[in-house]
Amino acid sequence: MTAQETQQQKNTQAGFNIQPAAVKKWVNDLPLGSTGESSKQLYHALNQVNKQNNSLDHHIEFLETISPTVALLYPRLSQYFTDVALPLNTKTRNVVHVAHSLLTEILIGYQSIIKSLIAKKPFGWKKPFTLALHRTLIYTSQLFCTQHLSYQPYSKGAWRDIFWCYQQADKLKLLHKSYPNYSNNQEKTSIEYEFKRLILLSLLSANALGQKNMQEVHNLMPLWIKHSEILSKEPADKKTCFTLNLLSDVPPYLIGTRSDNTQHTLNHHYFSTFKLQQLLIGYVNKIDDDGAIKIGNNILSKATIQSLLSVWSRNHLRKEVRKTGTGFVDIITGITAIHYVLNQQDQPAYDEVSSNLPDDIIDFESTLTIEPISNIPNNDKLGLSHFLGKSDQAEDIWDKVYQNNVNTTIPEAHWTDSGIHKIFNFSKSILLDYSKDGYRLSVNAQTINSLKHNELVAVREHALAPWALAQVKWLHFSSIGDVQFGLRILTHHVLPVHIRYHANQTLSKPLPCLLGLDRKNLMLFVPTLPTNLKGKKLQLEHHEQHSHIHLKNRLLTTPAFDVYEIHEPHTKEHSTSQNINQPELANGSYNKAESNTQTELTDNIWNNF
Repeated sequence: MTAQETQQQKNTQAGFNIQPAAVKKWVNDLPLGSTGESSKQLYHALNQVNKQNNSLDHHIEFLETISPTVALLYPRLSQYFTDVALPLNTKTRNVVHVAHSLLTEILIGYQSIIKSLIAKKPFGWKKPFTLALHRTLIYTSQLFCTQHLSYQPYSKGAWRDIFWCYQQADKLKLLHKSYPNYSNNQEKTSIEYEFKRLILLSLLSANALGQKNMQEVHNLMPLWIKHSEILSKEPADKKTCFTLNLLSDVPPYLIGTRSDNTQHTLNHHYFSTFKLQQLLIGYVNKIDDDGAIKIGNNILSKATIQSLLSVWSRNHLRKEVRKTGTGFVDIITGITAIHYVLNQQDQPAYDEVSSNLPDDIIDFESTLTIEPISNIPNNDKLGLSHFLGKSDQAEDIWDKVYQNNVNTTIPEAHWTDSGIHKIFNFSKSILLDYSKDGYRLSVNAQTINSLKHNELVAVREHALAPWALAQVKWLHFSSIGDVQFGLRILTHHVLPVHIRYHANQTLSKPLPCLLGLDRKNLMLFVPTLPTNLKGKKLQLEHHEQHSHIHLKNRLLTTPAFDVYEIHEPHTKEHSTSQNINQPELANGSYNKAESNTQTELTDNIWNNF
């Protein structure tokens, strides 16, 4: 047994020494080089101290002494469960458990201090009480982020506790009292600041933004908070008004997006992001195409700002309360799996869906009025900021994305691959509710191979219905353990295709992609690629048919896939530009004898729609 383990055993038997000098020495001796071991020792120390009968002053000093270390360790822990797919692997689940347990214990410590001070109200009690409220908001915010990033629902009663803390600070006029915030490397922040920060973070989809963009958002938090307000009366602008029902356990929600039967009393406050929305709109208007804007030392892309606008104000698609739905739908997750399943001629269907259709099953085509994605008015050209700078690479770019090879694992595969797939299949899901902009599904966690924010999903209402493509906008575990997720339809028509590009007078390997149709506009769904395709000659293939295509506008970009409008080849072009749709030989020349055959094959691709 090591000296460290011996000391830990003594602490367990005799109770943790909470004298300030001993605590400082213990913190200095923590093995900070090992995040796991340090987190483990902190958890056990907190667990012991919370069970001991300590003096109030020593308990507060103990918590304040370890707070800088917790602030140091949490970012290290969170990187293991940020931007991960379901199902969570063993290591991710373990790290989530450690982070959740550590934050829960330190919250129990501060909450016990709050309860003691409220009950006894000793001389000078407001100062430690205010400090405990401040710390409770900080650590609850981190706990919410942990639950959100690992797709867990909020803990029961968590929002009621937060609203109680805010009400107490408001009642005692403590909202502007400031204390050091070790996690933000700021000298001091107020209780109101931390409350606003908690609300803004709770509305974000950290998984949708990714680690890098979220860090920029965190760095600019003082700017976002400065342009947000908490009001006691409902503001005129409803698109940026979030309701705070201070007597409930309900998270902040936009007016009109949730059924709320409570009376509008003094217990209702409102969180206004009107000024924040105007600020972000101003930034967007200054950015051209796929550019970015520099704010201080931080760089925000146009896509990031648009994402912030979508969650911090009412999205144009968010118009009404969802309606209850019934029945089953089939889903396939990921471009690779969708492409594979759609290419199979005799793909079996679930008996529950294909053979025993319930009488009350929802027919999407007749009940849902979801609009597919529409063309963006500006002419965004291909040239995404997350592409590599080199237009041509020595090795084939598809090797860096994935290939449709079953039972193989591609090193450094794109996250749309979930590793080794023995077979690609589809899963049964339950329709919970729907609205004009999308719908909510529930699926057993054991049946999902991979599911993530922004994942591309194929969906159909029954075995004989056509597949549609949709985007995962949010997902989390329900209270009973199933995974619930919201989808937004992108197109009601989909065709599995491959694309290649010409480089060094040869064709690249085929990349599985999907072709969609939106109001007679052809859309190409491709995974986010590690190279720039601008200026490259692309060839579209479907079975034995192939055609040259040109990328037009970028309609949608996500960390998982991009959608482009493409030029549809017209047979009229053959007379003026005979080479445009003819097969290219290895030496770069064209076989004129195959021209007529190629024209017919090209037409057949589009006729599949």
